[in-house]
Amino acid sequence: MAVEEVTGGPPRRRFTELPQALGGTDPRFAPLLMAWERYRLDQHRNPYFDRGEAALFLARRMGQPAGRIAAHVAAPGGGGEGRFGFWWVDDDAEVAAALVAAAQQWLGERGCSSMTGPWSFTEAEEAGLLVGGFDAPGLTGRPWHPPHLASHLEAVGFYGIEDRPTWRLAVPEAADATGSLTPTSTAAPPGQAGAYADRRLVLDGIAAVPDLSDALRTSGLRSAWSLAKRARAGEWTTATVVRCTDDPSEAVPALRAMAGAAGYRWLVAPWTDGGGPPEAAHRIYRSDC
Repeated sequence: MAVEEVTGGPPRRRFTELPQALGGTDPRFAPLLMAWERYRLDQHRNPYFDRGEAALFLARRMGQPAGRIAAHVAAPGGGGEGRFGFWWVDDDAEVAAALVAAAQQWLGERGCSSMTGPWSFTEAEEAGLLVGGFDAPGLTGRPWHPPHLASHLEAVGFYGIEDRPTWRLAVPEAADATGSLTPTSTAAPPGQAGAYADRRLVLDGIAAVPDLSDALRTSGLRSAWSLAKRARAGEWTTATVVRCTDDPSEAVPALRAMAGAAGYRWLVAPWTDGGGPPEAAHRIYRSDC
């Protein structure tokens, strides 16, 4: 077993595709939108790298990719809290420990005393590991993870610092979405859905992305052309909140009404008015470097 720092070429492709390769056969896995994955790992295109710095580590066992992790800092030289993300590993404790050690060493060399995540690269892109609701399929903006991704972190000393539950809310039908709807924001839409983002789901203080996972799971709908046709037809039924800076008890109902007017049936959100248990929960972890 060996861990290498990825700089480009085929290793970068293996890093990008690894979750799909290791977990893609599970029907709960939310397929990756590869154009988005390549974009956010591209240091020449992703604005995160205007100030941030990152290292990508790929583990191989018997020459085959077996795990990955990214270590990153939002402002190099600042010390303090480091971050990690893009965490995916086979159910192999040795591989998991070796990847974490590589990330800890890289962050420690930059003066970081702790590492928090997974954030890939920011918490608005992907935050936390699934710790509850494993039976619920993953969505664009709310990934599904096998239980061992969290248990291997806990085995090497990580502890949870925050849980982020999500609920599936029915939205009003378009004909019932009455009243004054909040105008769409001028803010950029979240990137998880790539070119298929829906600006109608972007309000001041909250934003969601359409769930592409069902389309990506379906045979014959993997091409960009097929996705574009489906997007133009407005066939998405579910949206996932990925950004909420306002009070969710006010922002979620506003977006729920907007989603209903746009023809969506479900909104997956970090707040509910029903009081029932969440459909899923993701946990943020921390460890010393």
